[in-house]
Amino acid sequence: MSFKDELRRSVLYFIKKMPWSYQDRLYYFHKFRKLPNIRQPKVFNEKVLYRKFVHGDHQCYSRLSDKYLVREYIAEAIGDEYLIPLLHETSDPTTLLTLASWDKTVIKPNHGSNMVEILLQEPDSLKKQQIIQSCHEWLKTDFSGEAREIHYRYIKPRILVEQYIGDGKSAPIDYKFHMFNKRDGSFEYVLQVIYNRSNPAMSMNFYVNNLQDAYHKIRDTGLDITPQLNSLNHALDLSKKLATEFDYVRVDWYVQEDRIYFGELTFTPGAGLVTGLDRGLNQMMGDMWIQDRAGLVGKIDAVNEVKIPAMLKKI
Repeated sequence: MSFKDELRRSVLYFIKKMPWSYQDRLYYFHKFRKLPNIRQPKVFNEKVLYRKFVHGDHQCYSRLSDKYLVREYIAEAIGDEYLIPLLHETSDPTTLLTLASWDKTVIKPNHGSNMVEILLQEPDSLKKQQIIQSCHEWLKTDFSGEAREIHYRYIKPRILVEQYIGDGKSAPIDYKFHMFNKRDGSFEYVLQVIYNRSNPAMSMNFYVNNLQDAYHKIRDTGLDITPQLNSLNHALDLSKKLATEFDYVRVDWYVQEDRIYFGELTFTPGAGLVTGLDRGLNQMMGDMWIQDRAGLVGKIDAVNEVKIPAMLKKI
């Protein structure tokens, strides 16, 4: 077992030294047991990879993926009433000690995900120091390398303190609108609803071009979104406004007591390795995405000629 573990570590080290596009082909193969078609992407995940490595406006994605800078864009596009109240922003985590209260706040960086501290009561001094230390670590993290998404590298890291929204009993439900611009003023969309985040295995429902009947459910526990239909229809209209300039973008929302709050804009969901798109959703969403293919010629031949050695396939 120790030899196998050492071999795996060596292989992972070797993979980490590869160009990102090669790494993603290996990770894609490991997850889906087939290589992605980056030259002529068809399914949703392949088109995300195309956007990552072949043709994407990464400077724009960077600005709008920045959880701080995007607030200005949202305020101008649809109004600041949809923004979660921002209590503090800083590049110096020690300034958090100047906050009058930490109770019912969310502390996070602006340049990545899976880095967050949710506080439902006032922490003691030791906990505050631990959070400040975490913030220092977050600021040093180059999130672009986590899943090989270059646009995160252009974000200047900052720490944000937002007002907590929710009932304090369970994690807020995420309403994620995958918006596909049809170039004629219309949109197709897939609403991905994520709930039960506090459970070991969270649940998801997918609604395709409607908000009444779920097309696909994962670990469904009987979630009924009917009471939120008015809010969700409003969120859909706002998502269309925010997606006007893009062939595809995911727009995330929260609904709390009939009020809509903007979450974030995402341009490369799952970094092109999204699982759970069963019942043909991966293909369906790929068909919906009329992707800008400018700059195709001559840029991806090398990417698509990568062969996976037999030893790597086994490991």
